[in-house]
Amino acid sequence: MTRWILGTAFLVSSSLAAIILLFLISGSFPIVIQHGWTFLTGVEWSVGETYGALPMIYGTVMVTLIALAVALPLGVGTAVMTSELVGPRMRRTLKSLMEVLAGVPGIVYGLLGMVFVTTWVRDSFRLIDGNCIFTAGLLLGVMILPTVMTLSEDAIHAVPDWYREQARALGLQRHEVIIHAVFPHALPGIFGALLLGVSRAMGETVAVMLVIGSLDRLPAPLYNVFAPAQSIASKLGREAAEAIGVGLHWNALLGLGLILFLMVITLTWSAEKIGWQGRLHRA
Repeated sequence: MTRWILGTAFLVSSSLAAIILLFLISGSFPIVIQHGWTFLTGVEWSVGETYGALPMIYGTVMVTLIALAVALPLGVGTAVMTSELVGPRMRRTLKSLMEVLAGVPGIVYGLLGMVFVTTWVRDSFRLIDGNCIFTAGLLLGVMILPTVMTLSEDAIHAVPDWYREQARALGLQRHEVIIHAVFPHALPGIFGALLLGVSRAMGETVAVMLVIGSLDRLPAPLYNVFAPAQSIASKLGREAAEAIGVGLHWNALLGLGLILFLMVITLTWSAEKIGWQGRLHRA
């Protein structure tokens, strides 16, 4: 009975993912036929004339990299402290706080970002407008921080105690035990946590849409993270409702959705594969 229920759940979830993928492929087919590779490499997006996805792809990648740069040191550092440097009662308290933060809706982060983060970025870097790539990446870094923290802490805490005991028996100090004995075995789980956090960052819509500036063009120069831009998710959030089912505009948006779907699926699969390798290594 249990096997039948689990098998049914697997088939339903797999079928839904396959249906979504087929819908995106069939919906984006007309834009691929008309524009070909220029859809991916084009830098101009003008409804009714030309559709280039490169500015949105660039915005998604840059925002995600900034979010990763924020979440990596803070998330892993907090995970190490929670797992290795505090007592069991404090660990449970901190874990509860992490999980509560992970459940805060994206719109709340977006509103706080509009009020505080954009103003801070504008004033700190003397910008005309604080809505830019850097602001969106900073906000996303804070959003994925609880996910990175709690999953990294689980990976570090799951390392068997005898690794720590043998390292201490060899005369290693506490920080050396963490670096040389605990960290290497927890690394696959930490990488998996980072990739899952990045997957969430790529798909975040409302919070990014409120602070990124929503400009459909590449910044000049490309490394200018203080320029307004557009991510795939924010582009879909702004235009999907007005373009639904209408001509090449709708097909182009479905093409963007397909690109984002494939990016997120690839990262999720990579995180799961790394996690399995870590579990096999520990076993």
